[in-house]
Amino acid sequence: MANLREELKSLLNQQPFVEEALHEDLINISSLARRVKPELETRMGRELNEGAIIMAIRRIGPGLQLQLQNRFRKFIGQLGDIIVRSNLVDMTFQNSPKTVKCEFKFLQLINDLPNGFYSFSRGVDETTIVISTHYADALNVAFADEKLITRLDNMSSITLKMPESNRETLGLYYYFFKNLSEGGINVMEVISTSNEATFIVKHVDVDRAFSILNKLKK
Repeated sequence: MANLREELKSLLNQQPFVEEALHEDLINISSLARRVKPELETRMGRELNEGAIIMAIRRIGPGLQLQLQNRFRKFIGQLGDIIVRSNLVDMTFQNSPKTVKCEFKFLQLINDLPNGFYSFSRGVDETTIVISTHYADALNVAFADEKLITRLDNMSSITLKMPESNRETLGLYYYFFKNLSEGGINVMEVISTSNEATFIVKHVDVDRAFSILNKLKK
């Protein structure tokens, strides 16, 4: 027979924001019991007493998300520099047989230009390119015959230098996204390498985004 406590834990693990709010005493337990009662009854195949659900909620221990927070705090303390760049352009093109050649042509065109930022992210059907504004003319020339899907101007980036242990840290990006979303920041793109994570945001949001990530580090 299905165990009420285990089914409740499974249900809350699928709703991490609810789980965290519960353990921070931000949710009324009786209201939560009424909310989850129909789903629990479906899972267990029988009617449940609301009082039994309330008792199960009170007895449930810190879930996975809360356990991970302690690991995150230790990990965040090891973060390296936070690098901010402004004056970026974000363009997405439809992939074609010539996409790679266009990228190569772009790199040739910027060879003699002042140093700037560029990143290629190739998906199944499209390629997103984030570049410094002063590279925009070169990109337009190189991709002149390609189909432009979207273009976003006035963008900025925030790059986090991370320790190698980031690859073993479960839920790391969730933790960053959670704090940024709670701060009202819309992350437009994410660029990652083994030990770097770059978040592309609108220029008007970059100061707030930096403040949020910097506070996490402290």
